[in-house]
Amino acid sequence: MSDAPAVPHPSLASPPIQFEQRIYARSPFGTLLTTALLFALLFGSFVAVATLEHVRVLDFAGRGFAFSDASWPALVLSLLCCASLGMQRYARLAEQRDAPAYARILAGGMESAQGLTSLAPPDARLTRFTFYGIAIGIAISTFVRLRETAEGHPIPPGATIWFALATTFLAVLFARGVEQTRAGSRGYARMLNAELKIDLLRTDTLTVLGRSAARSALIWLVVSAVACLFFLGNDLTGLTVGLIVACAGMGLGLFVSIMSRIHRQIADAKAAELEHVRGQIDSMRAAMHEDHRAAQRLSGLIAYEKRIADAPEWPFDQSTLMRIAAYILIPTVPWFGQAAAQYFVEHVAQR
Repeated sequence: MSDAPAVPHPSLASPPIQFEQRIYARSPFGTLLTTALLFALLFGSFVAVATLEHVRVLDFAGRGFAFSDASWPALVLSLLCCASLGMQRYARLAEQRDAPAYARILAGGMESAQGLTSLAPPDARLTRFTFYGIAIGIAISTFVRLRETAEGHPIPPGATIWFALATTFLAVLFARGVEQTRAGSRGYARMLNAELKIDLLRTDTLTVLGRSAARSALIWLVVSAVACLFFLGNDLTGLTVGLIVACAGMGLGLFVSIMSRIHRQIADAKAAELEHVRGQIDSMRAAMHEDHRAAQRLSGLIAYEKRIADAPEWPFDQSTLMRIAAYILIPTVPWFGQAAAQYFVEHVAQR
């Protein structure tokens, strides 16, 4: 599938592209290959530093091997940064491809749809949160460095600098991601409150909202799953647990909050339409004795009332439910992967 976003509406000015998206916009490759190259650059830089400082990257035991205690955290940090960048890009492009579906349910048509699916939330305070991320990254790096030294695990200076930079970069991505989620959610709510058109006979047109919420949740759940890899390297600390819980909580909370808000809008529209129809039913029922055509109109109104009463109140279909259920299971993947790798080493590599 092409990474090319939807063509912007000619009346819209192009919004500024934030750093996370600019990396991919300037890359001649697609999302997957660009993310793989970013990972190779990040982890490859650690391998280069470790080689220069004679730090083991792999531990060999018999015919098997494993990442060393120094290289495993570097691998996970690299994966976390690349997963965050890659999933944000995937979600943004998917949103832009859904612009025609948004145009059908927004009063402003394609112009509103393009604004809703732009690459950057217009009121996101990214500069401020970038500095927050830098401060948090420096604090975490300092804490980890002091703890490792106190436990008798000195880290060579080059590796120390690499971990500090990678941790700070991850903290910046996390802080900016929180702000983009906050600003995007507020802008999304304002747009839907002002312009969402709810056709209770065609609620299937609203499933784009469920897909969008599921994609937003997926970003955070994937990052949470990658953070679980720290456990496989026996790096169970308050920081890693906090990162996993925070990302999973952000993902699930985002999906539930968006769906609940839209559910209330659909339920309110449904209640208003049912009240209107039932008022007409009462009028037709009172006129049945004087108007011989009232009974026929009454039958049609009753059928319409049932259609409205049976209209779904949640903006997603079965496929979206199955998708979000699968997303929730993503954090279990590292444990299954560990079991598969252990089986491979024990039963295949030693033959």
